[in-house]
Amino acid sequence: MAITNDTFKELMKRFASGVTLITFDDDGKYSGLTVSSFCSLSMDPPLILICIDKNIHSHNSLKNGASFGVNICTSEQGKLAWDFANSNIDKNELILSLKHNVTDNNVPLLSDCLASMECTIKEAYEGGDHTIFVGQIESGDFDDKSDPLVYYKSGLGNFKPN
Repeated sequence: MAITNDTFKELMKRFASGVTLITFDDDGKYSGLTVSSFCSLSMDPPLILICIDKNIHSHNSLKNGASFGVNICTSEQGKLAWDFANSNIDKNELILSLKHNVTDNNVPLLSDCLASMECTIKEAYEGGDHTIFVGQIESGDFDDKSDPLVYYKSGLGNFKPN
């Protein structure tokens, strides 16, 4: 039995996930977006995957690029996650306003996140209305002092392990 788009959305809202900010060079300017479809894929080699909607501008910029950053949000970065999700906000100006480091591949990595990693695009697969990007982690840094930001039922909150 086929399900409706509304049922699919409601099913997916029940899965709590971390929140990442994907950052990259977009033809000489920095850009980024908020992504909750992120997960580890392989330890050897170190691979992750992200899923990006084909209908947003960032999709083609990522597909035409070679590298991107994954920045895992802390529980204090809810507003920042919403800002990265807002298509009306200039991401270049937003990234420049934040403490960040730029890699040799011109990928901005945000300094105050729970973890940040630079990835090289290894594969891109069709996945319905999304593209599944496989990235190989080239470098990374993390902070053990913060708690993660969590996305659940279209809202953001924090999580503290038991």
